[in-house]
Amino acid sequence: MTSSITDLARRLRPVVSRLYYLVRRETPHALTLTQGSVLAELVGGGSSRMSRLAQLEGVRMPSMTDVVGRLERLGMVSRRPDPDDGRAVLVEATGEGRRFYAEMVAAREEQLRERLLGLDDADRAAIDAALPALTKLIRDFHRENPKEELIRDER
Repeated sequence: MTSSITDLARRLRPVVSRLYYLVRRETPHALTLTQGSVLAELVGGGSSRMSRLAQLEGVRMPSMTDVVGRLERLGMVSRRPDPDDGRAVLVEATGEGRRFYAEMVAAREEQLRERLLGLDDADRAAIDAALPALTKLIRDFHRENPKEELIRDER
């Protein structure tokens, strides 16, 4: 049983990685993976402290400050003092950031839609049937780190 699970993991990893890479490559993006992940978190989850964003991304505060600074210069996020703690800073997506994110998601979904049209019904059904199990797999990662929330979707 363990060897079949090991084999499944070995076969699944490159497929998931390659699919994500191809969809990302085929759609316009002006952001790094971390910048896209932070923007997705802010659009999907609302404003957040810099420290929480750093924790979610697994980076140190100076790195997150750089990421947020770049997004701020692009007009995608803004910073403001945390009303509950004047020493902390809240970061939130701007209208421009939400618009960019929505366009990026739509473009990626369109790329996938076009590719799915090229598959036969049986292949599309197999992918559809696999989605609940893949979602559970993602949730299992988040159970291991309960401070991290479910992925926001896009990088």
